[in-house]
This record gives sequence, C-alpha cells and structure tokens, in this order.
Amino acid sequence: MLNDEPPLLSVHGLRVHFDTKRGRVHAVDGIDLDIRDGEALGLVGETGSGKSVTARSLLRLVPQPPGVFAGGEALFRPKIECPSCRSAGCAECDRTGRVGSPCPACRGAGCERCGDTGRETVDLLRISERHMRTIRGNHISMIFQDPGKALNPALPIREQMAEVFAEHRANEVLAEAGIDPGGAGMMLRRDAKLRSGFLERRMLALPPYRARHRRLHAVIDERVARALAETRIPNPRKVMMRYPHELSGGMKQRVMIAQALAANPELLIADEPTTALDVTIQARILDLLAELQERLHTAILYISHDLSLVRRISSRVAVMYAGQLAEVGSPDELFARPLHPYTRGLIGAVPTALHRRGGLVAIEGTVPELVEPGPGCRFAGRCPHRAAVCERRDPPLTPRGPERSTACFLYEDAHELGVDEHDMPHEGSGR
Repeated sequence: MLNDEPPLLSVHGLRVHFDTKRGRVHAVDGIDLDIRDGEALGLVGETGSGKSVTARSLLRLVPQPPGVFAGGEALFRPKIECPSCRSAGCAECDRTGRVGSPCPACRGAGCERCGDTGRETVDLLRISERHMRTIRGNHISMIFQDPGKALNPALPIREQMAEVFAEHRANEVLAEAGIDPGGAGMMLRRDAKLRSGFLERRMLALPPYRARHRRLHAVIDERVARALAETRIPNPRKVMMRYPHELSGGMKQRVMIAQALAANPELLIADEPTTALDVTIQARILDLLAELQERLHTAILYISHDLSLVRRISSRVAVMYAGQLAEVGSPDELFARPLHPYTRGLIGAVPTALHRRGGLVAIEGTVPELVEPGPGCRFAGRCPHRAAVCERRDPPLTPRGPERSTACFLYEDAHELGVDEHDMPHEGSGR
C-alpha cells in the first residue's frame, strides 16, 4: 500500500566497524532511525557513543579503510525543483521550492524498489561515488563540529562558498548571468569551482570571455552575500572577502551554516555546532537554526551531548549508547518519564534549580570498549538493574507507545523471552 508521507531518510540496521590491531571495533552496531520532512531529530549520548560516525556514514565520509560498512541500509528520498513555482515557493510545495521525486521504476504507483512509497529512493551506502557527489551539499549538508578546522584557512570565505553554487547550482548561475552552459560556460564553470588550468585562466582574461567572466562573478558574489545575510551576518560583502582566521568563532559557525544551506538541502546534519561557543552565541545559533528550519522546511539531525540544547531544538530525541540506540521519544515524554536506565542517568546528571547540593546522579564506570563486544546488553556493566538475562542477550529497540521506543529488559515479559523470572531485571532491583 502506498504511504502518503514516507520518511525523508530511513536507516535500517546500520553497522559501521573499524579494523584495528586489537580487532574490529563495532562503532555503530544496528541503528534503526527515521527522519521525516521538516522535523528536527536530536541524537544524544556520551563521547564515543557513535553519534558522529552515524552522521558521517550517511554522507559516506567515513574513511575506508579502516572503516567498514558492515551492514544495513540508508534509504534517502531526494526532492526535485517544484514545477509550479521553479523553486520560488508556492502552496503545492509548502513554500519550500521542492517536491518529492516520483520513483522512476513505478512512476509513483508504488513498487518494491521504492518500498511502496512511490518516491525515488536511493541507498546512500550503495550508490556510486559520482551519484553521492550529487547528494552531498545539494540534498544533504553537514555542519561540522569545529568550524575552524572545517574551513580552508588558505581561501577567503567568498571562494569557499562560491564553490557550493558552482558545484550544485551551476546552470542556474550561468542562466542568471546570461551565459550559455555549453562552450564558454564549461570553462567558466570550472573556474568558479577553482579547477581551471593555467591556459584556461589566460583565455578568461581575453576580451571575448572577460565580460562574461565578470558577469558570472557578479552573480556568484550576490548569491554568496545573500546566503551570508540569511544567517544575520552584519556587512556580508565585507565578511566574504575575509579569511577564516579573521573571524570569531560565532561568525565562522554562521559561515558554516550559510555554506551548508546555500543549496537549500532537504536534510541538514548539525554535528555539535555550538561546542566551542559561549552560552550567548549558542542561543543565537540555535535560534538561527530554528528560524531557517521553519522558513526552508529543512529536516535537521542535531547531534550533541548537551541535553538542554537538544530539548530546545528537537521534535524527537534519540539516545545513543555504545553504538546502539537506547531510547527514542518526544522531548517532553523522554525528559519527563525516561524509560531506559541510561537515559535516567543522563537526565539525573544535569543540574537544575530543584537539585539539592550533592544530589546529582553519577553513572558509574565508562563507555565500554567496542572491540568484538559480547552478546549481552552494552549498558549492563553500569546498570543498577542488571540481571542475568542482560549478560546473555542484547535487548532490541521495542515500541513502548506512540512515538516511543526503548531497548531494555525492564519492560520485557520473561515468559515471552523464555527465561526464568529471577533472571529478569526489576525496577526495585537497583544495586
């Protein structure tokens, strides 16, 4: 049966391992996750839980070797330009300028290839590298954790942002400049991508090409300035001529956001975008992301270890531990009634005005090493409710109500599992 609103991204059984001298590290081990159009999904967990590896896997940015995609699929449903408004935004495309692309095999009728959704569906883990390049930046963009390292220190901001338009919006830019995409347009496009050779640069300085070259640069400058202005950067035309080291941390983060959103992607991955910023700038960046999401209807995968920030921006929260999901739910339910012992520990460790002095919860131990992990629950060594079944089996992520799932034997039935009741954990069995 054809689904009316299929998820923008469906991740099933994602497994990403790393080969080391000590053995194979199971960094991500069986992730199931859906991201819908326009929603903000928060992914939280301690350092080393596999959050960033999960995000980079979606764009195939995990180096191979040592990385190994050991299993699973990441089904992405890209969108195309709205035929009614030509990206201007109208009622048919919900003011986003893009609509779902019909499956080329069934033309929207629903088939096995598209999972009966009728939408074009690609597996990000198996498409060719050439196809993946059309997805990165154009359909899925990423804000990296440290903007100081992500930006090229040898190039001004203008050159780094211009490459986004040249790579993903070349035909639009050439048409706006009144240049034929063929012939000279090919050479001008290579120049905009900073890939032109010595002879091409000399030819662009000759009278037949010089005027078109200037028109192209004027159009790109206007688009870069407009993209920077959308992130509320003051005096964008001055900022775009500066180098990264001349900008503050907050300004560099805004440049990264502008670069990520320049091609109007359907999914934005924000990997701890406020880690190196002070509290005031953090609030401004979060407000900016929320504003851009509402206006552009962009889905956001927000990765952080700061629960308060995730609660503020997310419509759903997924808690990750040791390469697996421990719990998924809405922020209100998850923070008010956490089900998994790990989630309870994380929330209990956050100081509030209601906490007594010395009343914060501490989760004993550390995240386990994931070199050839055993069959049991990975939180068992730190769990206050640990029982015999936790040592022998890995609990699956099971629905516990509408929009709520958790992976814990506290909520399983001993008879259904075929184990003795004494081997099951109980709420009152804390150590």
